[in-house]
Amino acid sequence: MAFGFGDHQHLGQPLARVELQTVFPRLFRRFPDLRSATGLDQLPFEENGVRHGVCELPATWCSHDGW
Repeated sequence: MAFGFGDHQHLGQPLARVELQTVFPRLFRRFPDLRSATGLDQLPFEENGVRHGVCELPATWCSHDGW
């Protein structure tokens, strides 16, 4: 996750960081088998003047509770 730097830093960065610090541990506790569905070399990456990073992150998990 990136929020820019210096003059281009996103104003919501502090709130977003707190939200991510809350959601990721809960997500991995709820879905302990959560994994990337592809290899890192297969992830679609975009790099242009506006966007830079992974475009999508396919995921998979094994649900043991019928969910």
